[in-house]
Amino acid sequence: MKSQRADVVILSALLLVGILFGSAQVAFMPGVPDNGRYHASNMDVLQPQLFGDSMRPKSYAPGSEHPAWYMVCGIYQHLSSATGVSAIHLWNITMPLLLGLNLCLFFCLTRRVGFDRLEGIGLTAVLLATGGTITWSVVLETHVLAPTGLLLASLILTDRRFFQALWSRPSPTTLGLYGLSIALSGMATITNAMLAILATAPADFAGRPRFRTLIRRTLARLPTLGTAGLASIGLLSFVHLAGWYLIQDPDMTHFLAVLRERHLIPHMKGSWWDSTLSLAWIAPPMDAYLGTPPDTMMLRRNSSTAPAYASGFVVLALTVGSLRLHSAQTMFIPLFAIFGVVLHSIYGLGESFLFAANYAWATVLSVGILGRSLLAGWLPMASMTLAISMMAANLHIWMQGIQWIVANDYLLPPQ
Repeated sequence: MKSQRADVVILSALLLVGILFGSAQVAFMPGVPDNGRYHASNMDVLQPQLFGDSMRPKSYAPGSEHPAWYMVCGIYQHLSSATGVSAIHLWNITMPLLLGLNLCLFFCLTRRVGFDRLEGIGLTAVLLATGGTITWSVVLETHVLAPTGLLLASLILTDRRFFQALWSRPSPTTLGLYGLSIALSGMATITNAMLAILATAPADFAGRPRFRTLIRRTLARLPTLGTAGLASIGLLSFVHLAGWYLIQDPDMTHFLAVLRERHLIPHMKGSWWDSTLSLAWIAPPMDAYLGTPPDTMMLRRNSSTAPAYASGFVVLALTVGSLRLHSAQTMFIPLFAIFGVVLHSIYGLGESFLFAANYAWATVLSVGILGRSLLAGWLPMASMTLAISMMAANLHIWMQGIQWIVANDYLLPPQ
């Protein structure tokens, strides 16, 4: 009873911290930065969609093609009409709540994979302090929605009884839950579905790389993956249907565009090492980008962006180093982060920090597992020290970026 009460107190405190932190960020934000002036984001496209002024996707705007975005816009528009509160104001109310929820879900995930309470609190503080969280926790972007689905999917996939049943004799309920995890992870952007798909990797992926055995065991799991994949397609189809019903898009432009994001690749320039920015814990300065969408957006490589690049490479190395310490239930988490680097060496490139919120929780958990092995009982203190240092650095970078946006009048007109 005392143990449960302690968890309830911690979760309540984390929810409050997320709400207060997010609310302070919303209050500090002077408005909505225009396209590409906030880490190459698509705010000028997303704001009219949220208001319902224009739902037709532009050729260079990936935000409008994410599976659940139309449904999100429809919900906000209907709530706006019912309450008389503007959709953007509702967004600014919801995002701090979502940040608090994500902190709670992440803490629950740390407990699920074997961290004690102090370790879980320390790692949650690190997650809050990362550049991806501070930058993308409250702004008008589809990527702020991604961590919630990814964390919910991970809580399903790391359940021991579920995992054992999934790869032995899965029941219809087990297959349905696996399909739900695929759908949840792929809700904000379809490539994130790889989180759940990578759960097919055998437990000895890194410990004993006997490739013929690994390939045989992986192939044996494909029928289960295929069946659950069909269930996930059904769930995502329901999301699409809900979006169509709420928006009433007669041309179904969103449905036809969701599988055509490859047309964005010609707009993305950079080098393969830019992909490590998707794992960066230190944010690059907002004034360090070259170009304006729909033209090429690239990050300068100089002393101001060096900390972001360095943190990306370090986090990637630590995530890879943690592979041998992961159990069968958690192996998909570091593999998902590594997949992100591979993906964004092709897709995103110089804009890859835009996707940092998708992978921050996975890298923090993976590095935490490595730290638990190397630091023994010192992990909580090391985590809190790191969190305080990163919080100071990332808040400084974020506030300087906001000041730069205001000084250069890179704000959309208020609506």
